[in-house]
Amino acid sequence: MSPEAPWAALVTLAERELELALEGRWEEATVASTVRLQAALALGAPPAAARPHLERLLELQPQITAGLTAARAFTARQLGDMNRGRVAMRGYGSALGSGRGAEYGAA
Repeated sequence: MSPEAPWAALVTLAERELELALEGRWEEATVASTVRLQAALALGAPPAAARPHLERLLELQPQITAGLTAARAFTARQLGDMNRGRVAMRGYGSALGSGRGAEYGAA
């Protein structure tokens, strides 16, 4: 095995992680991220021949981070919308005098 092979493997892992993130497969992306982190932690100092792989990793990481940040914002919006909907349902139930408004928010 060449001395830069483990670094090339990290690139492959990062590319897969990005692919999963772009597809919205968050649980798998989390696993891929953990695998990549563990592999990186097991490595020592990179040899000079690993430079192209390190440069590629530097390109991929911001893309992965941007994908995760966008997904987090999307999820936060969805949760906010759900919460507003729950509050509205309680209000409708109370306004109708059904006494069932509290049931809509209980989950």
